Amino acid sequence: MLIEDHRNISCGGDPFNYIKSVFKGLSFQLEPGQEALVMVMREKFPYGQGTFESLARTTKLKLKEMTEKDGELSLFLVRSQN
Repeated sequence: MLIEDHRNISCGGDPFNYIKSVFKGLSFQLEPGQEALVMVMREKFPYGQGTFESLARTTKLKLKEMTEKDGELSLFLVRSQN
């Protein structure tokens, strides 16, 4: 499993485009069926599960699970088989 820790980033631009580029990068790095964990802070990425699922779909990923603990989001993703 690939682990991407983006909890302490300081993106000066749009956080939506930042997380979109993280997902897009993962779609190139991961082999079909391979999993990844992306860790971010809720305060920097205040999006709901539906938004993360939509971003994942557009980048050939699937959001398997999303958990939140103490303001930290853990996004468990898998690269689709096709």
